[in-house]
Amino acid sequence: MTLQFQACMLVGALALLVIIFIFLKKGLMTVKYSLLWLGLSIVLVIFAACPYVVYVLRDLLDVEMPVNLVFLLMFCFVLVVLLSLSIAISQLAEKCRRLTQANAILEKRVRDLENRMQSK
Repeated sequence: MTLQFQACMLVGALALLVIIFIFLKKGLMTVKYSLLWLGLSIVLVIFAACPYVVYVLRDLLDVEMPVNLVFLLMFCFVLVVLLSLSIAISQLAEKCRRLTQANAILEKRVRDLENRMQSK
């Protein structure tokens, strides 16, 4: 791994950390979803600061170039993020369905009460 690539990786990881903390501070991101991104940026800082870790992982996973390993890990990370977002969307869809049903029941009760009051 070249020194220039390490420097770019370190700057990018630190920029990602700063962006995540800004989003957290402004309330644009919840802590629950920021943990994955914080983990990613910490791993990137470790990879940039200690390239030996990348070489050891490269040898363990039998990847030809260290850069390919980094991109492979990034791809796996994106898949994990997509999976967590899919779970969150599924849970929100279920909550929305339940709220819609509860709202319909309440509307029916209000209509029934209005009809009773008008008939008296």
